[in-house]
Amino acid sequence: MSDLTLKVIIDSEEQIEFLKRQGYNLFLARLVSGRDKANVIWKSHPDFTYANRFRWKPVYAISGSVSVGVRTLVEGSTKVKPIEPGQSIEINEWGNMTNPDGSAVPGKAFKLTNKDPNTNFSAVVYTVDPATPDGTPLTPFYISGLLPRTFPVEITPIDNIVVVWFGQAQETGTIIADYSGPHFTVVYDKEQTKHTVQWTKEEGWQLVDDLKNIKETSQSGDVRRIAPSNIFTLQSVPQE
Repeated sequence: MSDLTLKVIIDSEEQIEFLKRQGYNLFLARLVSGRDKANVIWKSHPDFTYANRFRWKPVYAISGSVSVGVRTLVEGSTKVKPIEPGQSIEINEWGNMTNPDGSAVPGKAFKLTNKDPNTNFSAVVYTVDPATPDGTPLTPFYISGLLPRTFPVEITPIDNIVVVWFGQAQETGTIIADYSGPHFTVVYDKEQTKHTVQWTKEEGWQLVDDLKNIKETSQSGDVRRIAPSNIFTLQSVPQE
């Protein structure tokens, strides 16, 4: 899949000021197959403005972690190694992450095996910025449960879905149990690699098709809308 782009519009200056005064960040998260919710904040954006643009490629890396806990930051305990869908990798008996093995197969799972008899590891999956010479920065977006010994665990990132929401300030890479505010799920396909969502106090999250007509559609109500029941207002704000 090619580059994906998400533009987040906050249509009210009042809402921008209010959300910042309340200490909220704009969050993005990614999913893996078999889970209906993310468990790591992929991007935390405290300095949001009227228009906020995010762009990424489905390029991944993986590590092992021995430190897992809600509201803590993901921390890799092994070296981080690049990996492609369809490849296998293992943590060897000495606790080192090996190089990936096998051919890349788009849409297939990674396979990770823990062969260290003395250490409990979880898997951490990262997105990688392929435009940088050394493949950084690495941004974690998923952490697994404890890996069983010697048995391969399959992890399949979902390339075409991203989740967006506002919540009390937390850092990129924070492990979460749930979304801390009304959230919106954006789905891409081969023909649609760019999306714009809009947040309004009255309507919540909206998917806006035509960027040139945001103001007009917002006033007329002619938009596609997926809004939760509890939306941000000056009287009612979701709490952590």
